Amino acid sequence: MKHKLFLLLFLFYSISVFAGGPWTPGKKHGFLQIQTTFPATPYNQLFISDGSILELNRGVMDITIQAFLEYGINEKFSLITSLPYKFVSTNNEINLNSELPLLPEGSLSGLGNYEMALKYKFLDKTYISAVSVKAEFNTSSRDLEKGLATGYDASGYSLFWHIGRSFGARFYSFFESGYTLRTNDFSNDFRFVLEAGYQPANNFWLAIVFDKKQSMENGNYNDNNLQQTGLYTNNQEFFAFGLKTSYGLKSKIGFSASTFGAFSGNYVAHSATFNIGVFKKW
Repeated sequence: MKHKLFLLLFLFYSISVFAGGPWTPGKKHGFLQIQTTFPATPYNQLFISDGSILELNRGVMDITIQAFLEYGINEKFSLITSLPYKFVSTNNEINLNSELPLLPEGSLSGLGNYEMALKYKFLDKTYISAVSVKAEFNTSSRDLEKGLATGYDASGYSLFWHIGRSFGARFYSFFESGYTLRTNDFSNDFRFVLEAGYQPANNFWLAIVFDKKQSMENGNYNDNNLQQTGLYTNNQEFFAFGLKTSYGLKSKIGFSASTFGAFSGNYVAHSATFNIGVFKKW
C-alpha cells in the first residue's frame, strides 16, 4: 500500500472490553492480549509535517511484541498495563536518494516504554463515559550513534476522557481525547481517537478507527540521529486511519488483526505495518 503510513497500535476487541473507549470489564473480569507488530519491509522514508518526504540513508526494521492486561478492580474502576519488547535495526543497503549523513548500521533490542493506567467509569446510561490517567515510564534502550531506540527517552503522564455507546447488540462507537505531559524536554501532545465497530457475524468484529496525535512543539529535546530513523524522536505526530478485526471462541480465547494508514505525519514511518494478536477474556 504505497504512500501509506502504518502505525503501531493496540488491538482490543469486544463490545464490552476495550483498551480504548469508556467500557470497563467489571469486578474481577479482565482481558489479556499478546500482540506482534511487524512491517511489510524495512522503511527508508519518513513523513514530515510540511508535507515532504524525508529519505533515510538506511532501511529501518521495527518489530514489537507486546503484552496488554486490563483487570476490573470493581464495576467502575479498571487497571490497565502494557509492556512492549522491541527489535529495531538498520540494514547495510545505502539509499542513494538520501542527502543525510551516513549512520552506521546496527541492531538493538529491549523494553519499550512500560505503561500503567487507571480508568474510572462515572456515567453508565445510554452513553457511557469514563476518565483515565496513564503513566509511561522511561524503560527503553538507545544506541544513538546508530539512531536506534526502543522507546522515548522520557516519561509521560496522561489524562484522557472517553465517551461512547452501543447501538443494539451489533454496533458501537466511542470518542476519546487526552493530553500527555512528557519529561526530559520532550514536547507534550494531544491525542484524539474515534472508533466505530460492527458485528457482521457472531463473535466476529470489524472496526474503523481515526487517530490523531498532535505535538505541542514545546520541548527542545533534539537528536539528529533519531530523526534519521524515525525511532522515538521528539515532536512525532500523525493523523491515521485503520481497520481492525477480531474473532472470539466460546472458550473466550480470540484472535485479532489490524492495519493502519495515514493522511499525514511528522517523523513517522512511510511504510506498511501489520498487527496480529491472541487474547483471553474472563
